[in-house]
This record gives sequence, C-alpha cells and structure tokens, in this order.
Amino acid sequence: MSLPFFLSIFIILIYISLFMNKKLSFIANSIQFMVLSILSTNYITIMTHNLEWMKASRDVTQFISLLINRECILPLIGVVMVNGYLNFEEKTHKLILFVCLLMFISVLDVLHLYFHSLSYPQWSLLNTVIVNSIYLFLCILIGKGLYHIQKKEETGNEQNL
Repeated sequence: MSLPFFLSIFIILIYISLFMNKKLSFIANSIQFMVLSILSTNYITIMTHNLEWMKASRDVTQFISLLINRECILPLIGVVMVNGYLNFEEKTHKLILFVCLLMFISVLDVLHLYFHSLSYPQWSLLNTVIVNSIYLFLCILIGKGLYHIQKKEETGNEQNL
C-alpha cells in the first residue's frame, strides 16, 4: 500500500517542479537535486545503519517506498522550496511556504510510521521535524548559493550555468 502512495506523490511533485516558475536554471536545479539526494541518502543511512536510531522495514516494498521518499521526493521538495523561496518577494509568503513544506515532509514521516516502513526505537518524531526544518534551511542555502553563482555567470560571460 505504501509503494503506490509514494509513487503517486513522486509523480505529482515531478509535475509541480516541472511547471512552476523557476529562478534557477535547469543545471542549477539538477545540481541542487543531486546534492540534496546525497544528503538525504546519507542521513537515512547514518540513522538506520550506523546509529540505529531508526529501523527500516525488511519488507521490500516498504523499503522501496522509503528509498523513493529519501532519494526522490525530499530532493524534489528542496527544489520546490528554493524556487518558491526565490520567486516570492514577501517574507510572509516565504514563511508560509516553509511551514507548508515542513508539514508535508512531517506527514510523509508519519505515513512511514503508519505503513511500518520506519520505526523509531531511539528517536522521536519531534527530532525528525527538527531535522526536516534544518534540511529545508540547507535547501535554501544551497539554492541561494547556486543562484548567486548563476547570476555571476550571467553578468560575467553572458552565459547561463
């Protein structure tokens, strides 16, 4: 049951990220997606295997849904976060976007608990929310850095990153 749900969420996020207004170029978004995918994969690996604060399910479909979430959905949420952050001018709109995406990621973690693809023997959902908010801040920092590099490239050589 969890695999079709997370695949559907992944497809919806692909459509959102394809058709939204983007300040970052395709290559900058690709770099951001790659870096965020590496970060989220390392996070789940450290938490489940090295520290054993979380336990991943042994069921193949449950584990695949966890991988889709951590390697595809979270980086796409990061791309949506940065492009939305760069598009909005008012701080209230940026804060609303941040809170909505934080709640969305937290609901995905709750669904992992519901579908039994994750369990927290030495961790809590509050800690996960804190880590997710740090993750979104890192998304913004990476995106702002890429946007700065992109603007520098556009003004210097009239080329696009």
